[in-house]
Amino acid sequence: MKILKHNPQVSAGQRKYSIPYNGDLDLVRWAVKTGHVYEVYFAGGAGHDLSTVASRDSVYSSNEIEKLVAFCSAQGIGRNLLINKSVLYFENVKRLLAYIRSLERAGGVTAVTVADQRIVPYLSRAFPEVEIQASVFMHIDSALKAREAWRNGIKSLCLDVSLNRNIPELERIRELKRYYKELRVKLLVNHGCYCNCVHSGRHEDWLVFRDLMKRQGRKGRHALGALFDSEPCAFRRTSWVDEIKRPFIRPEDVCFYENNGLADHFKIAYRNDSSEELRVKLSAYFLRSFDGDIFRLAPSNYRDDAEFICSNKDIPKNFVTMTGRCGYACETCHYCDEVATRAFKPNLSGHQRRRKDNIA
Repeated sequence: MKILKHNPQVSAGQRKYSIPYNGDLDLVRWAVKTGHVYEVYFAGGAGHDLSTVASRDSVYSSNEIEKLVAFCSAQGIGRNLLINKSVLYFENVKRLLAYIRSLERAGGVTAVTVADQRIVPYLSRAFPEVEIQASVFMHIDSALKAREAWRNGIKSLCLDVSLNRNIPELERIRELKRYYKELRVKLLVNHGCYCNCVHSGRHEDWLVFRDLMKRQGRKGRHALGALFDSEPCAFRRTSWVDEIKRPFIRPEDVCFYENNGLADHFKIAYRNDSSEELRVKLSAYFLRSFDGDIFRLAPSNYRDDAEFICSNKDIPKNFVTMTGRCGYACETCHYCDEVATRAFKPNLSGHQRRRKDNIA
């Protein structure tokens, strides 16, 4: 497994990745030195974290966030504040704007990521120079929604992860750029959700219920003789092959989206990963190559321990085009079954992919 070193030869135009801040500024310094990072995204500091639907204080102090902003500003790297709580109706907007303004003394933010469309006019008026980005939680999954987001002042779109496996729709969004010149597309490469999962719109909401259950020492609530589970994913997996169908992007396939004009930037998760795990993920995508278990880069939303690994190097080279144009005809197409037969291996190492509460 390769860990990338400093690469001063990478030009600014090749800086393609938006990476998370997990509290380790040294990791950010390392990643920035590789030359592949264009932006770092982060939650607000103490008392100002609106990055999830759960009402919780930030794990980072205001001083930590200011140090991060100052470092990135000095290096010419974008600073993206997460305000992607799905509903901001009950929040103090003046306080939020004041917090964004307070970061200017450290260099300021260059972008904010939002999930609630109604906050956009306030942000646009207060900070016309700051780019407003659509969160993956906005679930923009079509060219029609992309156009509507643009008309409402959102210039950069982190698209719904289902579009990673929908090349025709990505091509339609690409065509919009002929008319909306400043439109930018970002794809989240390693989300744990399942493709077109009907429950995906509730994942962030379930974090609230899980926190409540945890405080009460419960795993859920009993209703009508059954456990009403507080886990975020209720996807009905029929077989292990469903793991292949998750809309991850392999490091080797990043160039396909890039060369075909389907994406401008790529987002890597998760910001609650350990530095060791996050460094492995960053290295793989920076190198655009990974010789290991692809599900280590993109852990499943299921909590079960792995009985197998999925050998990334045994996934066929045509994987991205086959799964991106299949039209989800799983009943008649058995390509993913063939990939699973080829790439799944027994987990002899005993390594278990421990998934935390994945927060992009």
